Amino acid sequence: MTDGRSLPDLRRPSPLPDGGDVLRAIGDSALAMTWRMLQPGDRAPFVRADHAPLTRLRYRADDGWGADVFHLPPRPGASGEPVVLAHGLGGTHRDFALEAGRGLAEALRDAGFSVYLFEHRGDPCAVAPADAAPFSVDDIATRDVPAALDVILEHSGFPRAFWVGHGFGAQLWCLATALGAETRIAGVSLLAPAVSFRSPASTLRTAGLVATLLPGGWVLPTRRLQQLFTPFVAGGADVASPDTEGSRARGRLRHAAGDLHGGVVRQIARWVSEGALTDATGRLDVVAGLRPAVAQVVLPSEDPACPAGAADPLVRRIGAEVLQLPAGWGHLDPLLGEHASEVVHAPVASFFARYRRLAHTGGE
Repeated sequence: MTDGRSLPDLRRPSPLPDGGDVLRAIGDSALAMTWRMLQPGDRAPFVRADHAPLTRLRYRADDGWGADVFHLPPRPGASGEPVVLAHGLGGTHRDFALEAGRGLAEALRDAGFSVYLFEHRGDPCAVAPADAAPFSVDDIATRDVPAALDVILEHSGFPRAFWVGHGFGAQLWCLATALGAETRIAGVSLLAPAVSFRSPASTLRTAGLVATLLPGGWVLPTRRLQQLFTPFVAGGADVASPDTEGSRARGRLRHAAGDLHGGVVRQIARWVSEGALTDATGRLDVVAGLRPAVAQVVLPSEDPACPAGAADPLVRRIGAEVLQLPAGWGHLDPLLGEHASEVVHAPVASFFARYRRLAHTGGE
């Protein structure tokens, strides 16, 4: 028995459709032509989204929202412990798998893990119920994360999974753990996980107004804006990521951008105005609700989204190992940088490899 809101069989993966449709090809051509007008000497406008074959798993949260998890299987003969990759604000799962043969998803696959790229109700793949209401970050953390883990653990056959969160994806782990007491995550690697926010008075006033006045049901078209901005990005420094080569930075804007929803922006604005990571009501200090964990924190040295000191309360609270990145590294560099493979991806894979047993046993 099904109804109009039902999703496909959550347990049966289906092939991910080819992204090379006519509209995408037209968009690529238009952006490439604009780039060549601005930079006539450069014939490499942006990398294409030529990632390894993925399969799609669908999940549905308890309030009817559905979204996707994209699966990159382990190498043949590997042990295949599940690792969940959660993207940052304004991104999508392709932040981890933009190009075939490189990226954090490929590095973890090569290390013997089964990789699951998490998307949520704020992403393009989401399917809303007929009676959908505006949602907050809390809803993603306490509804989408557990529902996705249900599907991932059933699909992988393991009792627990590892978690990699970049920016917003790291904050989701904090909220899911503090608010929902999610215990099925064996260990985490958190990239640029800001939990403390220090801003000028003018920024605080603006953030307070946004938190109060922005309608929760609005969708801000940041995906389209990032795509339109693509031809004007000469290098990674233009997107605060100087170790990222220009064509890759442009490819990320073109192929991995996402929209922002009003309820999410309102809650983030409240974090900025209050100076700390809180729940949607503003009453719960999320970091105070965390316990020591098997955790690695990766800190870019010059990330405007996670400046110096912004992750310190989290590091102290959960007892995380810290991987401090070289001078000049920005927000996207841990994912897309020219040196990310050896500086970030290999240490993240090595960190999880030390704790593989936790995915098998469900405990220390």
